[in-house]
Order: sequence, then C-alpha cells, then structure tokens
Amino acid sequence: MTQRYIPTYFAIVFLLTLSAATAQSLQREIKRTSEKEVKVRINSSFGSVNMEKGSTDKIIEVYYRKKNRDNKPRLDMDYRIRKDVGDLEVELHPGDADVETSSSGEVNVKVNGFNFKPDQWYIKLVQGVPLSIKAELGAGKSDFDLTGLTLNELTISTGASSSKVRFNEMNKGEIGELQIETGVSKFVAENLNNANFRKMTFEGGVGSYYLDFGGELKRTVDVNVNVGLGAVTVVIPKNIGVKIKYEDSWLSNFSIDVEFIRKKKGMYESENYSSADGRMNIYIESGLGSVKIRRSK
Repeated sequence: MTQRYIPTYFAIVFLLTLSAATAQSLQREIKRTSEKEVKVRINSSFGSVNMEKGSTDKIIEVYYRKKNRDNKPRLDMDYRIRKDVGDLEVELHPGDADVETSSSGEVNVKVNGFNFKPDQWYIKLVQGVPLSIKAELGAGKSDFDLTGLTLNELTISTGASSSKVRFNEMNKGEIGELQIETGVSKFVAENLNNANFRKMTFEGGVGSYYLDFGGELKRTVDVNVNVGLGAVTVVIPKNIGVKIKYEDSWLSNFSIDVEFIRKKKGMYESENYSSADGRMNIYIESGLGSVKIRRSK
C-alpha cells in the first residue's frame, strides 16, 4: 500500500511530517479537518504496538523507534475523507517484509529471515471524534490504552503476542459488539465495562487470559468467552449481577467464588442478579485448560 493522489471529488487531508531528530526515528501525522467520524484499520505483522489518545486536532500521530540499524521499518498510511467520514489504513511492518494485498483486501506478509529485534510503534488517535477501530496484530507486544477515546466499534485480533487493553474511563461512545480474538498469547484486559458495550465476544487459542470487567454498568450485557487450550480468569465487581453458563468439559477445570449460587449443572447466579442495576449474562466454553470466576470490590 502506497501513498497516492486521490481525485478531487474526495475531500482529502493527508499530511505527513518527517522528524529528523535521529536516524533511528520517524514521525508521521494527519491533521483533522471536517471529519464527523473515522474508520481506522491497523495491521502490524511484527513489533511492539502502543496506542493511546492523542490531541483533538490530529486524526493520528505515528512514531516509531527503530531497533535494528540494518532494516528500516515499513510504515504505510492511506487516508481519505468522503461525506465527512474518514477512512484510515495503517500498515506497520519490519523493513525486510514483503507485503502483498489481494483484490479482496486480505494482507499477506512474508518476512525474509527473523534476525531482527522488534520495532516499537507508538500511535495516538484523535479525541472527540467517533472511531471504529479494527486492529490486526501478528507477533510481538501491544498495549492499547483506550481511555479518553470515543469508540463506536472495536475489533482486536492478535497472533503470538503479549497484549494489554484498558479503559480507565467510560467510553464516550457506545460499542454494539466488542470483539477480541487472540492466538498463542498472554492477554490482559482491564475495566472492560468502561468500554460501554452491549455485547462482547472473546476467542482465545492457547495462552493465559485475564478479563477484568471493572467499570460502570447500568444495563444488561451479554459476554461470550471461548477458550481452547489455556487458562482464563474472569473478574467481576460485586455490585454487578451475574449469570454464568459454563459449557462443562472433563478436560477443563472450573472454579467459582462461593457467593455464586448453583442453579443447575453448568448454571450459576450471583445473589444480587435480580436486584442489581447492571447485569452480565456470561457464557463460557473451554476445551482444555482452566476457568476461574472471581469477584472484586
């Protein structure tokens, strides 16, 4: 994917600023203009990706710190605006990666050798504009601090990685379905109820997963958790009413805090499920591994 001229019938702003502070760093940004919302797609094949809120006058700021002097990382950004909706694509890849995009939009990345250290990418996204984010991350690390952003959609997919996602404040938007899919990995999510979702789906492959549903909840939400081979811990504040349906398997180990009442095989409820302002209906399926349900203060 390359930067290209877009015909004038699109309203376009695409400003790239190069920082020559050192030979090992690069910064690019896109200024905000008339956007009423922005769709963001981020694809990273290898590296450390860090995301947080930025300013109100820049759609995106991307900065990378180079770890390998022999290979310059590949950063491609494509941005266009149509009918006040921004469409942003960001590609983050190692310097020796061969990136191919099919006619259907599928990205295939081939890396010629693995003798390099992962680059560190830092992304800041605009405040005050509704965002739809789809992030596809390969091998490496990621740290998404989504506090302060306005999110209407969020989909995160990770490969062999160590990932963290957190919402330290209530999302200013509303997410219809929060989707997270992770492979061979360690995954930590904090204050998920601050994401302000109506439905959440979590798919885990092989790894360790920690899902903290702290935050504010004033309605009923549905959560589906499906884990193959791994250990998942689900933490829910005591003020939230919870109903849990667990798909039992003799290959997995299930433990739950004593305050939950067993209604029947594979079905549990908290004592305050009927009276709580916020309720969670959680469906959990586990293949081979362990599931722990815990209460927090």
